[in-house]
Amino acid sequence: MTLAQRTRPSSRFHFAPAIAIVAALVLSACAGTSLFDDLDRATPTGSPFAQALFKDYSILARSFGDAGESTAATFDSSAGSLEDNSPINDVGGLANAFAQKALDASKGEEVLPESAPEDNDVADAARVRLLQSLDLGRVKFPVDAALAQAQYDCWVMNDRVDSQKAAAEKCKAGFDAAISRLEHQLNPTVTTVTTTTTTTSSTASYQVYFDWNAWNLTAENLTVLQQAINNARSGGQSHITVVGHTDTSGSAEYNQQLSVKRANVVEEALVDMGARREAIQVSGVGESDLQVQTGDGVKEAKNRRTVITIIP
Repeated sequence: MTLAQRTRPSSRFHFAPAIAIVAALVLSACAGTSLFDDLDRATPTGSPFAQALFKDYSILARSFGDAGESTAATFDSSAGSLEDNSPINDVGGLANAFAQKALDASKGEEVLPESAPEDNDVADAARVRLLQSLDLGRVKFPVDAALAQAQYDCWVMNDRVDSQKAAAEKCKAGFDAAISRLEHQLNPTVTTVTTTTTTTSSTASYQVYFDWNAWNLTAENLTVLQQAINNARSGGQSHITVVGHTDTSGSAEYNQQLSVKRANVVEEALVDMGARREAIQVSGVGESDLQVQTGDGVKEAKNRRTVITIIP
């Protein structure tokens, strides 16, 4: 399943939360543990966002069914999050970890998204994207913000357990849809050019654009990348160059680093869609190659881009 396929529903923002889907991938009926007894008795307090988090994490915890009961006796609730790298090795541990997060949220405590694995740039970029949206989303759209956070945690936490890789993929698709919906609600009037495609002979070029000081991919960006992959497959091209760019706001040194991040996140998405990593050449040129010529310190949307070229 490709990233574009997983995010296809987000274009119209009609999607079924992956939280519900996870239940079909695991066992049934989790009960009888002290931790889940606490969950039964919990009365959520705090902000609407905290109460929505409690609901979503509770659904996740209970979706694991009887598997959660098997490890409850030895589960250390003081380590109930993966953020401290506590050893969660099976679905029982996951069920309890989600239950603990639900209980923390029910008390009105701040519950942050899990840290991304060090070797997963896609998850790391997704977490940055999520945190940016949560700043305002917690207050303005608490239900959708909570869903995006729960979907993200469902993705990265399930991905750490071998038997839950399929569930992690479902949750990632749910996160992509949820974060796109939240971003659209926070910025309903923003229209961004997402693609410019040119073809010369058998060489095709695509461009995806980024928000200021950002390197996360939107659902629209992913659609453009899927078009590039489809074109490469149908046209027989075997090489891909990915070049990141920035506008002139910020220092040249910072912009060079930012352009590399934009190129790298595109590379990871292309590989996830089926491209061979060894066929991709990645680079960042910072503010040195502007699409629209500006002076220094200018925020220009068309300069914040990554160019993908498909070469025979």
